[in-house]
Amino acid sequence: MLIKPGKDWQWNFCHTQNRLLLELGAEMVFVSAFCQKELVADALVAETFSIEQSEDFYLYVERIEQQLTLPEQMVNHIALNAVTAKSFYKPLMPKSWFFNTATSVSSALVGNIVQLESCYGCRHYLIIESNTKASTLLLIERSHQLDANKELSQFSLIKVMNDRLMPIRINNARQINAA
Repeated sequence: MLIKPGKDWQWNFCHTQNRLLLELGAEMVFVSAFCQKELVADALVAETFSIEQSEDFYLYVERIEQQLTLPEQMVNHIALNAVTAKSFYKPLMPKSWFFNTATSVSSALVGNIVQLESCYGCRHYLIIESNTKASTLLLIERSHQLDANKELSQFSLIKVMNDRLMPIRINNARQINAA
């Protein structure tokens, strides 16, 4: 079931789990993928889920559903991690050197699903933020090996130059390893 943001949704940081939580009411809690060291100081202060965050949530859900065939629970999970990242993640510097330059560059619109290709393969990412030169991306697959020593886990963020963003092929998008 698609969850609907409500005025009772509340952000809280859990020091025991070292994660930012979103209390969704009715004894439901979303545990984000992000720990304290990855977040700005505002993430440690309890606050209500904002109108802007609700708009971002619906945008991410709509764009994901247009591009991928995933269970609703997974779509919700990706969208909530994307909202968490956009709202509370510390700024990143581009790390484009891990990825091949795209032969066909994807549109760098927020909410687009794109691929990044390292020497270890391609993985799917959701664009969280973008400007004319670079984009911040959320890995939606289980992991992505970047080089011999560095691997991203699901919902990790990375910023890259837009010339690394490869468009997805819709028939291949259904095969992503996100569950």
